Amino acid sequence: MLQQRNFPTLLTRLTPAPKLWFALGLTLAIILVKNLWFDVAVILISTVMIVHEKQMMLFKLILITLIVLFFAMYGIHGAIAPNIDPAVDPVMFELFGIPYYGAGFAYASRFYLNVAPLMCALFLIFLSIDMTDLGVTICQAGISYTAMFTFIDSFQVITLLKKDMEQIQDAQRARGLQTEGNLIQRFRAFVPIMVPVVANSIIKVQDQAVAMDTKGFNSDCKKTIYRELTPCKWDPLCKWLGIAMGAFAIAYKVLVVAGVIPALFTNII
Repeated sequence: MLQQRNFPTLLTRLTPAPKLWFALGLTLAIILVKNLWFDVAVILISTVMIVHEKQMMLFKLILITLIVLFFAMYGIHGAIAPNIDPAVDPVMFELFGIPYYGAGFAYASRFYLNVAPLMCALFLIFLSIDMTDLGVTICQAGISYTAMFTFIDSFQVITLLKKDMEQIQDAQRARGLQTEGNLIQRFRAFVPIMVPVVANSIIKVQDQAVAMDTKGFNSDCKKTIYRELTPCKWDPLCKWLGIAMGAFAIAYKVLVVAGVIPALFTNII
């Protein structure tokens, strides 16, 4: 999912560290503050920016998941949420003879409005992060080179495995293998596809291990970074906005729990 765009946009010009700070602050603000209008604003702004970044093709899977999750959560909790008291709570409407309560919809909103804004916003943020820049950022943060390489390489392996599987599937299909059809036909085609994929993966891992040894990956000397990040003028604003949101959310939650201030901004119960 993490990839480099071919044309510069505001998000791609931002370096990874400010985007990670912003993602952390946004996550804390959504989870701890629990404000309906803030969550809806995050969803709308994220959707507009996804369209602007021309990422709707990749976002379709997230959108379908959100729609299915919406009908599942509100359809189930609207009728049988644990906080519903049929003797007291008024019925909003009935569907196929099943009563739906406002208390059930409020219960579903507690969870759905935590998930939906984060899926939209974090999808856009992490999609715009370049993997090489992320590796440089991790090294500059003081994390070990081995841990950084393992983290970054895991994403690259997923991409390579997907590409190998598509190539092997096309090759096997050209040889007459039936890869489409019912469940039994798909299961029969699974072994002739997965065996070459696993074999190629083992060969590539061995080749990568030899290449890493010849380049001194396990040496004890200090590692250098050949790539320097070009800071964007909006990096400080993005970073401190994320820090401010996170600090405000934590302070607000602590003060509300301690009873120092009322829950002024919380309207999702």
